[in-house]
Amino acid sequence: MAQAANHYTREALNQRAQKLAPTLRERAQATSDGRRVPAQTIGDLWDADLFNLLKPQKFGGPEVRVDVAFGVASELARGDGSAGWVWTVMGVHDLFMALFPEEAQHEYWATDRTLSASSFAPSGKIEPAPGGVKLSGKWSFCSGVDNAQWMILAAFAGMISTEPPIPDIRYLLVPMSDIKVIDDWNVMGLRGTGSKSVVVDGAFVPAHRMVANDDLVNGKAPGGNIHASPLYRAPVWAVFPFCITSPAAGIARGAFDAYVEEMRARQSAFDHAPLSRKPNIQLRVAEAGALIDAAELLYRRSLTETIDIIMAGGTLSMELRLRNRRDQGYSVVMLKRAAELLLGAEGGKGLYDSGHVQRAFRDLHALAGHIVGGWDMPALNYGSVLLGGPPSDPFF
Repeated sequence: MAQAANHYTREALNQRAQKLAPTLRERAQATSDGRRVPAQTIGDLWDADLFNLLKPQKFGGPEVRVDVAFGVASELARGDGSAGWVWTVMGVHDLFMALFPEEAQHEYWATDRTLSASSFAPSGKIEPAPGGVKLSGKWSFCSGVDNAQWMILAAFAGMISTEPPIPDIRYLLVPMSDIKVIDDWNVMGLRGTGSKSVVVDGAFVPAHRMVANDDLVNGKAPGGNIHASPLYRAPVWAVFPFCITSPAAGIARGAFDAYVEEMRARQSAFDHAPLSRKPNIQLRVAEAGALIDAAELLYRRSLTETIDIIMAGGTLSMELRLRNRRDQGYSVVMLKRAAELLLGAEGGKGLYDSGHVQRAFRDLHALAGHIVGGWDMPALNYGSVLLGGPPSDPFF
């Protein structure tokens, strides 16, 4: 048992991720060109025992602390942002699945090396059917769908009679045999994530493969009665947005690593002087490095404090949850700025598709385009509540 515990410490997990990062960097261009994470990379992640970190102990998983697990995303993203993104969004589904009814969990983890993709926007519709529902719709941004055995899809089921009424959103677990994948992922950034669209046409979903968003938000998901950890009774959106921003610092730090490596070797085309001796290069290295460090500290502070409170059985205040979302969004703002500083000082050589810095620049802009990865929504939410108004964003 001691050996198993040591295998899943923060240090051991980060070391395994760091060991794999150079390989991911070597494959980054091919991953981008292929518009999906290759099966070889998925296999390497399994072989390094980096998947299933959040799988609950009841089903044989290590149930690693969320903040420890999300740190792996940053280390992987130093090699390739797309690989780090797919790892984190597929890996967090082990936590999400632990919130479903127990029968669904048994089905999901019935085989080894199970992965799922998802789309949490309620783009589908459900119709009642004996023993469950029939699901139809089209969903976009399904990261890692080419590597998945299951899909977790959101659907609209009417309105909940509250004051004011709120949408009744359900999340449904659907096998890939009921899924049609649409190859439409032709994008600027995070190209290698394979975040394609999917279509479902009237597939039957049994009732036990469905969970209500209202229960997830209020910490009353079925999984809370199955697993001992207080994590499974925490408000889901107080935790999940950290997943989306978890690769961001690693993406920027990978760009920083590549930039420093390049500038130590390059010479000016005019006077053949080392670029490393140019004051403008030195200034950009200093500012970009400070931005990356600050962003990472901001993100880690919020995540660690949040998980500490949850694991101690405490209650997360609205003020903390709103500040967390602010911190997540602003950390990405700083990281985008860091990548922009580095790319702007690379000159024409930085424009090539093969360049690591420009790929990171594009990946960070794509990450910020996610509904919980950007700045405006959490900033407005934080400002509204702090000044006495109502929340303006449900993801906190």
